[in-house]
Amino acid sequence: IGRLRDSRDNYASGILHDAGYATLLVSMLTPYEESRDPDLRYDVTLLGNRLNALLTWLDQQPDLTGLPLGLLATGTVVAAGIRHLVREPDRISALVSRAGRPDLAGGDPLRRLSVPILLQVPGAAQDLLKPSQQAYAHLSGNKQWHEISNASAGFIEPGALESITREASDWFLQHLPARPPPPATEDTPPA
Repeated sequence: IGRLRDSRDNYASGILHDAGYATLLVSMLTPYEESRDPDLRYDVTLLGNRLNALLTWLDQQPDLTGLPLGLLATGTVVAAGIRHLVREPDRISALVSRAGRPDLAGGDPLRRLSVPILLQVPGAAQDLLKPSQQAYAHLSGNKQWHEISNASAGFIEPGALESITREASDWFLQHLPARPPPPATEDTPPA
């Protein structure tokens, strides 16, 4: 299952890369952690701390300075992302929840979220559908709902993953600010 998930995530990352986005594919838990304690994937605080560490690392990469950030997340990482964005709304400019668990962020963070969010919800995954509907009802900012009827949580149906990843790419195109031009240097004439 891990290799299948990795290959599907790599495929989605490739679609975003082909659309012109720099991508960073990260698992918030180690394979050891996942096998030792499967409930860790529901630890929103732990995932939030790891997301914060990742964003801090990104801030320290000179080649990435000034790039607008979008977050495409799955599972409980969506809830961790929402909580983080409520505390630091200027850090990430757009959020895509791919079969995520925004409901686990809690009602107050959902109501306070100001970052544009796209919820991509698999219609055949009843365990995700109702909680996602409830979370969506709490969101008061820029939001969009896309239920993919007959799709499973992994979007394994033919064409489903490609379709939702292209939709995520369009969401980022619409909501990420343009990258500011590099500062002029003595060798570069001003535009």
